[in-house]
Amino acid sequence: MRPDGPKRIIYYKDAANDDFAGTDIQTKTVDETFPFLPKSPFFRFFGWIAYYLIAIPLVHLFCFGVCGFRIRNKKALRALKRTGYFLYANHTHFSDAFVAPILAFPKRAYVIAGPDVVSIPGIRTLVQMLGAVPIPQSVKAMPLFLQAIEAHAKGGDCVGVFPEAHIWNYCTFLRPMHNASFHYPVAMQLPAVAVAVTYQKRKLPFRRTPRRTLYVSDPIRPDATLPRKEAQAKLTIEIRTFLEEKIAAYSDYAYYEYRPEPDTAE
Repeated sequence: MRPDGPKRIIYYKDAANDDFAGTDIQTKTVDETFPFLPKSPFFRFFGWIAYYLIAIPLVHLFCFGVCGFRIRNKKALRALKRTGYFLYANHTHFSDAFVAPILAFPKRAYVIAGPDVVSIPGIRTLVQMLGAVPIPQSVKAMPLFLQAIEAHAKGGDCVGVFPEAHIWNYCTFLRPMHNASFHYPVAMQLPAVAVAVTYQKRKLPFRRTPRRTLYVSDPIRPDATLPRKEAQAKLTIEIRTFLEEKIAAYSDYAYYEYRPEPDTAE
């Protein structure tokens, strides 16, 4: 890790539920009235323009020019050109939302997100056009949410999932992941890909924030010979193992350091 110490030390209480995104958004309820799968010609037309002609060029410029993204084993995604799939990544920066669109291009990508993303006044429709699919807080809305996810994935698109759920900026270890996040590929019998976001120190001294290297796994297909719960558990282990190994091996720069609060440390 960085020899002169991290820029910031952050203490946490709950590795599974603490969030350090730093946003202060008044979250609105996402229920069964939310349009999870807009079908209007207006939405489709302007959504295509917003996504491909505006967002994708800006995302590439920001991620590669500003954040210093590098990608390893992107060729593994060639096998998924003709099928939809789920992409699982660790959640360490707001730019993680751009990982799926970058890797999936020219395929369309959608990202499962918290309700905060559609709670900012005036931009809900735009955020949806750019691929955000919010997790509902209403039980009645869950079937509609799952229908939208299935429509995107079985329609040949990429669906991004962050099983850690919360953002820990520049975190260099894998946190607890929600097991429910891994039922999508099993239920739909579609492949999954794990993407480990790792951090390295830049060579230029005036660039303090770390460079990011993304390590892409080969496609991981659910085991159709196992019962659903066992297949989901197996998939969870396979993805977690890949992420843990790559993060441990290639994240060599702790820009932020996370430590458990003294009374929570074992």
